[in-house]
Amino acid sequence: MVGAGQAGLDLKPTPMKTPPESPPPTMAELVPLDVPGRWARTARVLLLILVDGLSVLAAGVASYYLWALPVRGQRPDVYLELWPLLSVFFLANAFWGLYPGFGAGAVETLRRISLGASSIFFALAAISFVLKAEQVYSRMTFVIAWALTLVLLPLVRLAFLGWTQRWSWWGERCVVVGTGDLASRTLEALRSALSLGYRPVAALVGAPESDGARAGQVGGVPILGGIDCLPELSSSGVRIVLLADPELTDNNELIDLMRHDFRHVIVIRDHTALPVDGLEVRNLGGVIGVEFVNQLQRRRNRVVKRLLDLFLGGLLLLLTLPIWILSALAIRLTSRGPAIYRQEREGLDGRSFNLLKLRTMYADAESRLETHLETSHEARDEWEAARKLRSDPRIVPGVGRLLRRFSLDELPQLWHVVRGDMSLVGPRPFPEYHLESFSPAFRDLRRRVRPGLTGLWQVMVRSEGGIEEQEAYDSYYIRNWSLWMDLYVLGKTLSAVIRGRGAY
Repeated sequence: MVGAGQAGLDLKPTPMKTPPESPPPTMAELVPLDVPGRWARTARVLLLILVDGLSVLAAGVASYYLWALPVRGQRPDVYLELWPLLSVFFLANAFWGLYPGFGAGAVETLRRISLGASSIFFALAAISFVLKAEQVYSRMTFVIAWALTLVLLPLVRLAFLGWTQRWSWWGERCVVVGTGDLASRTLEALRSALSLGYRPVAALVGAPESDGARAGQVGGVPILGGIDCLPELSSSGVRIVLLADPELTDNNELIDLMRHDFRHVIVIRDHTALPVDGLEVRNLGGVIGVEFVNQLQRRRNRVVKRLLDLFLGGLLLLLTLPIWILSALAIRLTSRGPAIYRQEREGLDGRSFNLLKLRTMYADAESRLETHLETSHEARDEWEAARKLRSDPRIVPGVGRLLRRFSLDELPQLWHVVRGDMSLVGPRPFPEYHLESFSPAFRDLRRRVRPGLTGLWQVMVRSEGGIEEQEAYDSYYIRNWSLWMDLYVLGKTLSAVIRGRGAY
């Protein structure tokens, strides 16, 4: 057998050939244009018009079958003559900036939809009165159509926006200048806020191109380079830039450069401890003043919130009374103890009240919990992080878990809403052991408002978040309250309850 050396093969190690350096990715590779920008923008507007039109049409058809036909006995062709008025709704929505409405946010979108639809129905009512058309058309039919439109328009639109997340061409592409903590939090917020409609495609370092500038990611998007890439990004069709570098937010020269290349320039500042919704910019003659207003400190807003609690809370109290009775009977049949559970909770201005709940736990719940935490380190860690357990030994199997999954155990608290101990929306009235986990500043902030049957934290993270998330979301709600935010939270609560998401 001939050896390898004898066969003339050179066994000396040969140096590995270094592959040629691959060229850096091009702008088109990093920021792909999925659909030509003009076509995509036109498609977005047309699809939103179609969705809104179907919502208004559904509201009109439902109002006809709920009142005009069974009560007035009117023929459908009487109302079919009004179909050209759909164009008025589209014009009103366009006036309120709802096509496509990117950048407005869910609460602001709800406000614009409500004001636009209401203005159209009020105009129709005024015209019908002047022209004496109320003798032909049913005013009650118009009222029902208006109410259904206020419900269907935002719900269908938000559901549609959730569906569009699978379309890469839907969102308006944007670029973030900054690679630090503020930029990372900005990118995270953009991804979680579906109604904003912004799709971040790249981040830039706050300096001209340098070695390694294209390496790495921030917030899940590639770092494309330095700020000298801005003109190329603009020419590729990106129209929105967000400046999220704290060291550059006062650089007027850079902001002017961005305004030259981009249609929308958004300067990001960190004001988490201040109210931001409804802030007003004051021109003080060459000096800019930003006015921060706590809306819940205004008496008229507290009156509006209380009236909403009395109207909706009283209505829900009457409608859910049969569910109370059936649930109470089921509790008594499946476990020993009273059907209604009482516990002292902290309310407005630190005043205490006895909270009512349908009992979902065993009578010896506290001893069961203590034993479980002593025998399971994982359970203790989970309890200390969120004051909740996914597998809670205190909960009665079957009925107890069912009531908690769909939040039916909270229904007796509607009585507290009507009485004034609580509000429909606000920070939850936690037990004392839970409140002790919060910072003193947050506890003081909570005392300024009534606790709520539901809240922003519940609808955003439900029981999936910890103490920090609770403080963040509830603080934001208290500082940025608006009637539209309450309506938004109530709508999200209904969706979360129906799905039973995260309630344990």
